[in-house]
Amino acid sequence: MADATKLRVLCLHGYRQDAAAFKSKLGGFRKATKSLLDLVFIDAPHVIENEVYGEADNEGGRAWWFSSEKAFSSKEYTDTCRGFEESVKAIEQAFKELGPFHGILGFSQGAAMTAMILTLQSLKRIECSFKFGVLVAGFRSRSSAHDYLFAQEDMIDIPTLHVVGETDNIIPKAQATEILPFFVSPSVLYHPGGHFLPTSSECKAEYIAFFKKMASVHNGLTL
Repeated sequence: MADATKLRVLCLHGYRQDAAAFKSKLGGFRKATKSLLDLVFIDAPHVIENEVYGEADNEGGRAWWFSSEKAFSSKEYTDTCRGFEESVKAIEQAFKELGPFHGILGFSQGAAMTAMILTLQSLKRIECSFKFGVLVAGFRSRSSAHDYLFAQEDMIDIPTLHVVGETDNIIPKAQATEILPFFVSPSVLYHPGGHFLPTSSECKAEYIAFFKKMASVHNGLTL
């Protein structure tokens, strides 16, 4: 049963992860925010074939979309986004069946998916009403099929927290910050680490401050 005193957040894992793996990796974050957040983890709808590797956030697992026939690369300029529409529908379904949710949190490919979900929401093309987003190691999709999502005149006026690793070799800082201009007032948390969600005391303080602000603005809660 949902806890009405907490913010409910839908969580999207990275490429070649799944809901269980992502939940496990966020152990420190979950502990730090357990009094603030009710986190719900879902699987991407596309299972990756065992022989396909590509750019991985973990061994095995699933994908939100593919930049080629069977694999994904965040750095590949392509005309392909195979499976994207199915993932949009899966997230809409999760919002209806498991929600409602206050926010959405994504990691790596899941963060890129989060950005596009928030864009589709702002364009009123999906039936979701997320009030905020958290993008960890996020990036702009390089599929030309997604260009229309980043060509709108009006920026995304939804509060977001972007977590960027200074030494991330999978989603480098320069790539992670390319997406910032598409948001009206993005909050950015830089950390000295790599491709993960950091849980240092400084980072925890930033998370707590952001979520308390979201609770006050969107849920009338005092956390």
